[in-house]
Amino acid sequence: MMFWWQSLLPESQIFYAIGIVSLVVLLFQMLLTIVGFGGDHDAEIGHDPAPGLGIITIRTVMAFLTGFGWAGGILLNKGYSIFPALARASVIGAVFLIGTAFLIRNLLKLQSSGNLDYANAIGSVGTVYSTIPAGEAGGGQLEVMLQGRLIMADAVTPSSPELKPGSKAQVVGLVGQSTLVVEPLSLPLHT
Repeated sequence: MMFWWQSLLPESQIFYAIGIVSLVVLLFQMLLTIVGFGGDHDAEIGHDPAPGLGIITIRTVMAFLTGFGWAGGILLNKGYSIFPALARASVIGAVFLIGTAFLIRNLLKLQSSGNLDYANAIGSVGTVYSTIPAGEAGGGQLEVMLQGRLIMADAVTPSSPELKPGSKAQVVGLVGQSTLVVEPLSLPLHT
């Protein structure tokens, strides 16, 4: 290994040093993310309204430097002079940067916190699971689709009479964080 390193031109050594160091940092970041550290702590340059979706982050810069360093070293070894090697290595580094940003952006879109926002159920129709007493006298339960999941939520109704299991009800409001306010679903009469 030392013989190989010493046989390189100083310009190639600089390119390879950039490539090797940035690859080690990038791999270390990936390892920390896999183990559970550092997944949400990628510093961004500039302000992006959707965190983690910026194009210039530590990971994308490391990807640029990895592509730039390795490409520059390889191009110099292939006989390119320094300026064409710099230009081509910069283009290859930019491709690495954009590719990494694209991958990170799409992977983060797949991520879900798993938290349900019960306010999203307002307007939905569900099926009464356990009797919902009239006049908000107590809580029953309603099965309703919320954010793509069938859930069972506590429910109250200001209406009279009580809502029986199996009947349909529409969510019209929310009490607290997760108790639904429902009204009986009025079905149009068929003649």
